[in-house]
Amino acid sequence: MSWLLLTQDFPPNFTGGVAAWADDLATALDAVGEDIQVLARAGRATDAFDESRTYAIHRIRGRSWGRLQGLWTGLGALPHIGRDTRIIAATWRLAAGVLPQVRATGATLLVACHGSDLTRLRSPPAGLLRVARATHHFLPVSRFLSQELDRLGVDTPRQVLPMALALPPPDQTRSRRGLVLVARLTPLKGLERTVRLAKGLGLPLTVIGDGPARTQLSTTSSVRFLGRLPRARALDHLASARAAVLLPQVDEDGTGAEGLGLCLLEAAARATPVIGCRVGGVPEAVGPGLVLDDADHPDLDQVARFLDDPEAGARARAWVSDHHGPAHTLAVLHEAAS
Repeated sequence: MSWLLLTQDFPPNFTGGVAAWADDLATALDAVGEDIQVLARAGRATDAFDESRTYAIHRIRGRSWGRLQGLWTGLGALPHIGRDTRIIAATWRLAAGVLPQVRATGATLLVACHGSDLTRLRSPPAGLLRVARATHHFLPVSRFLSQELDRLGVDTPRQVLPMALALPPPDQTRSRRGLVLVARLTPLKGLERTVRLAKGLGLPLTVIGDGPARTQLSTTSSVRFLGRLPRARALDHLASARAAVLLPQVDEDGTGAEGLGLCLLEAAARATPVIGCRVGGVPEAVGPGLVLDDADHPDLDQVARFLDDPEAGARARAWVSDHHGPAHTLAVLHEAAS
């Protein structure tokens, strides 16, 4: 048996939740001796990164990736799919490209769901329904996204897939300061909400990421904009914050909700308390942290009490350890593929 992971985003050229998820998942499979190969969109030079991994990474090139990603993925996957292959597609659009090979070989197809691949849809596209008919299991990363599959009429078997993120030993010696937001800065990521929260609390804010909403941010002495950073550096900032914050919103038509919020889990794994709001799957990523009922008008006294709780970070890390990490992920993955 072998695994083939299909992903549009993969380090080092592409950052964000899906890239981190794919890297962690491939690393977790490789660490337990599974035969895993990754098929990912090509970007700039990647030799040093690829050579640092002990599993094979195949980079795909193709024009008009947004529109033709299924075609390029299908062509790139051809040499790697056989009857005993277990395919994990990061999105249903990538899975659509390998449907002919799946039907021809009888390979097992598992399809992950992360967010906008479902939350932007008002009705199920024909391609999603075709993928559903050929998929062995869907693997949404949150219960919210499982409910989105219900909304779209997809009744294929599914299991919520925990994140395979590493759980480093807690560092009790770190000094912690301010709030941190890690996100691709789209209008729905709640940048203005986070800036207002930090200002109301009188705390400095570090913003990591880039995107169109960057124009909303004026760098001041209390707001530090670092742009897009390598994941290791972003994680270091998360580990040095008093709290990680993610306060996203939905579009005017109700679409575009956050699928989960991996950055909150990454922070909690480093014993950093997390603050979120009741949008999409965010409460599932907050766990025992603080969920704001009204992110536009938060109770600042409530937030201050939460930040002053000396046990909040330890609770966050214990919760992530109980619900996420490689062992939890691989248990679900093997059950889904059986």
